[in-house]
Amino acid sequence: MAYSASGLNQKPQRDRKRRLKYYKCAIDLLRNCTIEPDTRPNPNGRHEIVHRFAGKTCGGELFYVQVKQDKRTDNKYFISVFPPK
Repeated sequence: MAYSASGLNQKPQRDRKRRLKYYKCAIDLLRNCTIEPDTRPNPNGRHEIVHRFAGKTCGGELFYVQVKQDKRTDNKYFISVFPPK
């Protein structure tokens, strides 16, 4: 699976900075997670599935990672990483 921070570039700078601190943790979570994510159909695309992973930083902060999967090609795309509201 390829990962990219390009989705973060679409956010305002303040929100981008807040999310970017979780980026390395997100990559580590996606590479090493053994727990199944919460998986749902994408409401914005009928040929897509969205997977949401939950993780904690070394400091104990909770965060979420979203990955989009194309049903037709089975390709997966990093969408976002963010803390709970």
